[in-house]
Amino acid sequence: MVRGTGKFKTKRGGGRNFSKHLVIDEDGTAVSLDKRWAPRRRRDEEEEGEEEASGSAAQPELSRAERKALKKKQAEQKQPVDGESDADADLINPNHVEKKMNISDLGAPRELTRREREAKEKQEAKDRYWKLHLAGKTDEAKSDLARLRKIKEEREAALAKRKAEAEAKAAEIEAKRKAAEKKRV
Repeated sequence: MVRGTGKFKTKRGGGRNFSKHLVIDEDGTAVSLDKRWAPRRRRDEEEEGEEEASGSAAQPELSRAERKALKKKQAEQKQPVDGESDADADLINPNHVEKKMNISDLGAPRELTRREREAKEKQEAKDRYWKLHLAGKTDEAKSDLARLRKIKEEREAALAKRKAEAEAKAAEIEAKRKAAEKKRV
């Protein structure tokens, strides 16, 4: 990269900013006398200017609150009164049902959602399985009990073998002691 061509290079001098030649109009708005600074007219304004020239009166500028109130009033006028329906029958959604709540419905238990219902069913199935498992009626419980029985038998056999070895060792030690006593006597 060549020196001095970075994006942080400062430019000296900058542009020249001259103040606009403004004059206050009879309406109290500032208007530029210089044609370079005069705002360009849009088509809307040109059309309005043509209408004014033809004799129609222009509407005064409304404040934001007045425009909002006017829109609300127009919306109220467009809405049909209760009972009247000027909507076309083809435009009505046949699947839309307006459900009206009764006071008796408030105390009634609400219907579970699909996810809640599935979670409840899953938990109930799990509880039933564990109840059978603890009773030893499931395949897994039967295999577990058989494995535990086998381990218990192996442990009992190992214990009996250790006892037999210990008794044999004790008998051997006793025999050696008796043999040693006979030699001394």
